[in-house]
Amino acid sequence: MLLKLYFVEKRKFELDKLNNIIVLIPPQNGLGDNIMFSYYIHDLLNSKENLEVYIVSPYYDFWKTLNYENLHIIQIPKSTVGLYETLKANNKPFDLAVVPSSYIQHLYALFLIKAKYKICYDPLDLVFGKSKFSILSNLNVKDCNAYDLHDSFYGELLGNLLRCCGFFVNEKIPKLKNISDYKLSSQKIVVLFVYSKDKLREIPGYFWSNLCYSIIQLGYEVLILYDDEAKTYSQNLIASLNNAVKGLYTDSIERTIQILNSAYAVICPDGGVLHISLLSKVEKIVAFFTVVEPKHRIPKTVYTNKKIKTIKIEGPELKNILSKFSSNYASIFEYHPKLVEFHIKTYKEEIERHFKENEKKYIKEIMEFLKCAE
Repeated sequence: MLLKLYFVEKRKFELDKLNNIIVLIPPQNGLGDNIMFSYYIHDLLNSKENLEVYIVSPYYDFWKTLNYENLHIIQIPKSTVGLYETLKANNKPFDLAVVPSSYIQHLYALFLIKAKYKICYDPLDLVFGKSKFSILSNLNVKDCNAYDLHDSFYGELLGNLLRCCGFFVNEKIPKLKNISDYKLSSQKIVVLFVYSKDKLREIPGYFWSNLCYSIIQLGYEVLILYDDEAKTYSQNLIASLNNAVKGLYTDSIERTIQILNSAYAVICPDGGVLHISLLSKVEKIVAFFTVVEPKHRIPKTVYTNKKIKTIKIEGPELKNILSKFSSNYASIFEYHPKLVEFHIKTYKEEIERHFKENEKKYIKEIMEFLKCAE
């Protein structure tokens, strides 16, 4: 199958004859990744009249919030086997198949899609740890740029492939369907999302506690937002604060956007809620980053209408620990799960030490940011 990718016969590519495109977003990509890819959908759908775009993704709830008539979602389970089974059952032919991935298990899906043209990234670039991913396709096109791991927004994995096909796409905040604002009790509510399912993105609980008290002393109200996965952790934190802060449950992306639309600010670790907040109306965002650089996760276009404070948790010892179980990429954080488990205790201890050392500094920066241009 891999040899077919390298030696497939190139076909003359005719952009003007393209009527539909299928974009395969692998099941291992999280909600944040899906949102980052969505920044190229607006220009894509507006680049050609009556172009039909099909998104293959497990995150149906996100894609259905976008307001585009010609955007269709093919929902898949969060497993590679589920992806294969869904594609096998889909008999619809497509003009172009795009896979913004360089993983072999995802590229195999290309052979299950009935499409005249197919395009993806070279998996050997990932295997050999190269800093740039070159392009594989059966399109007869020239001047395709490789994706730069160290100097690119993550969503560019898709944007770059689309430009290679001749589409003029830039980062654009996608249009959301009309979502009403949630009626919060005050205009000075700071929303915190304190949970992270990724152990490498966790922020120590005591820091959240001290941050909550500091925000309250500044004259704001604190609302801890949580979903099913974050419920137990968040409610335990609320209880430890003697109910000085309130909690609010969200059961959907739409409801999360509703709540954030009415918030004064939001504070969270890098993850799905961060990316949802970038699409919402909230104007002030504080985000903690541990394993990746903010520039690889936040598109430049959102800075035009939001004030964003990024806090990068880094240091020589943390980088040394990360290097023991990761490939040390930038925009793509590639790591070995079994090695993570082996080093996670040491990693958490260093994160704890780092926060104790920098806690006052971080809280001061956040307080100044919240007060700025109030």
